[in-house]
Amino acid sequence: MTEVTEKPESSRTTTGENLQKPWVIWLQSHRRVLAITTAVVFATGGGGIGWALTHRQPASKTATTVSKAKPSPTPAPTPITKASPLTGVLMPPALADRPVTGVIIENHPDARPQSGLSQAGVVYEANAEGGITRFIAFFLENRPASLGPVRSLRTYFLDWALEFNSPVAHAGGNADALDQVGPLGMKDINALSFASGGFYRTNDRYAPHNLYTNMDKLDALDASLGFAKPASFTPSPRKADTPNANPPHPNVHIDYSYNGYQVDYKYDPATNDYARSLSGAPHVDRNTGAQIHVKNIVVEMMPTSYGTTRIGEQTVIMQTVGKGQGWVLRDGDAIPVTWQKDSRNVRTKLIGADGKDVPLDAGNTWYSIVPAGKNVSF
Repeated sequence: MTEVTEKPESSRTTTGENLQKPWVIWLQSHRRVLAITTAVVFATGGGGIGWALTHRQPASKTATTVSKAKPSPTPAPTPITKASPLTGVLMPPALADRPVTGVIIENHPDARPQSGLSQAGVVYEANAEGGITRFIAFFLENRPASLGPVRSLRTYFLDWALEFNSPVAHAGGNADALDQVGPLGMKDINALSFASGGFYRTNDRYAPHNLYTNMDKLDALDASLGFAKPASFTPSPRKADTPNANPPHPNVHIDYSYNGYQVDYKYDPATNDYARSLSGAPHVDRNTGAQIHVKNIVVEMMPTSYGTTRIGEQTVIMQTVGKGQGWVLRDGDAIPVTWQKDSRNVRTKLIGADGKDVPLDAGNTWYSIVPAGKNVSF
C-alpha cells in the first residue's frame, strides 16, 4: 500500500475551485476528525447528536446592563388664552399679565370728547366740585394711542385705585388727596413730576383741558418706577352672556347733578351691551369717533357730603368704606345689590339677595357713583 502523505500547507496546490469554496479546504483538513466522530455516532446509535442539539450550551456573553432612563414628564401645555383680571375677556397670556394702570380723566364740557375711555376695562364716574363728574379709567389689555385730558386726584379715586393695586396717572390733586398718596401706598404717577417724560399738551385745546398721555409713555413710567408687574387683585366673578330679546330694563337714566351731567344707557340685544349717552347726545371717544358701549353698569348710591381740604379747597367727601344700595345692570336687566367695601384697599363686593356676589359679563364695566338721594331710573 502506498501511504498518502499530506503535503505541507505551503506546498499544497490550490485550485480556483478551492479558492471559491473555502469549505472544501476545511473538509480536507478535518476529515480525520470527522471520520472518528462518524464512527462514534454509529456506535452509540446516533443519540449523541440528539443530545447535542437539545442541550447546546449558551454562548458565553458579556453581561450588558441596559439603562432605562425614566421618561421625562410631559410638560403642561402653554395656555393659548387667559382671562383678563380686569375684564374677564379671554386673550393671549402676555396681554392678560400686563400691569393695570389708572388715569384720571376729566369731564368738563371743554374736555369732550375724551380720548381712550372706550378702551378702558373699568371706569368709575363720580362727582368732583361744582357737580362736574370725573373719571378714573383703568387699562390693562388695551393700549390707547391717546389718553386724556388728564386731571387732578381726589381722595375717593385713591380708594378705587387701591382696589386694583394700580398706579395712577394724574395732574396734581387737592391737598387731602396728595397728603394720602404716600401713607396709603398708592403707586403715584403725577404729571407735575413727570411731565417731560410721560405727558404732553396739545394745541387744539386750552389749559387745563389739553394735557394727555398714552400707553407707551405710561408703560415706560411704570417700568422706571418699578410698577411694571402683573396685576394683583381679586377679579370680579364672571358669567356667560345671556342676551335678552325682551329686556325688562332696556333704558337706564342717571342724574349726577344738572343737565350737562345726565347719563343715559340704551341696551342693545344684538351686542348684549349698552350704548352710552351724555347730556342727551351719544358719548363718543375722540380716538375712534364711535359711541362708547358698556357691557356692565354698576350703580352705587354713595353717602356724599361737601367740605374743604386742610388748605381751604372745596371738596366732595364720599363714604367709600361701608355699604349701601346699588344695582348691577347687565343683559338688559337690573339686579338689586348691596355694595360693600370693608377697607380702603379691598375690592368692593356686589352682594345679591341670596348673599352671594353677583357675577358680571365678560367685558368692560362702568361704575356710576351717585350721591345718595339723586335719581336713578330704569
